[in-house]
Amino acid sequence: MENFTGIILAGGKSQRMGTDKGMLPLNGKPFITHIYEAMKPIFGDNIVVVSSNADYDAFGYNRIEDLISDKGPVGGLYTALKQSKTKFNLVLSVDVPLVTTELVQWLVDNHDDSYLITQVQVNEKPSPLVAVYDRALRTLLGEHLAGNQLKLRDVIAEVHPQTLTVPEKWSNQLQNINTEEDYKKIQK
Repeated sequence: MENFTGIILAGGKSQRMGTDKGMLPLNGKPFITHIYEAMKPIFGDNIVVVSSNADYDAFGYNRIEDLISDKGPVGGLYTALKQSKTKFNLVLSVDVPLVTTELVQWLVDNHDDSYLITQVQVNEKPSPLVAVYDRALRTLLGEHLAGNQLKLRDVIAEVHPQTLTVPEKWSNQLQNINTEEDYKKIQK
């Protein structure tokens, strides 16, 4: 899929978890590998990991560091879209290790090119880090960074996104694993 880049945002501080979530094992593989493997059939090697953690280099992934550090998802998205060579970019945060290729393909297939952002939602709760971002958003993200406005939801509100309700059969894939408790639940 040459007009898309897959992006994994793995730059968070993981304060609630206490360790880098992307490295947490699940069924014998780290979270980052589960996510990468869900994207690879669609994007091939056109996948970028945004993280300052050099430990990810051991996996052979294309890793880039934030252009402006410690700016959260807005900074990570800005970096990714600034480096991207494609109009469309499917973004997944590293804390959704249950995501499958089928869900990623569904999002790509249902994205309407007239929107700058296509995000998913489960139970009326939008997930802006399981979404398609148009590269043109790098300008708006840059403006927010310059003003130190770091709430991703504020950026999204300015562009009126397409929001897709995830089919019930895939809703469990969007569990954000942010705490020890969340992590224990998915290991059962």
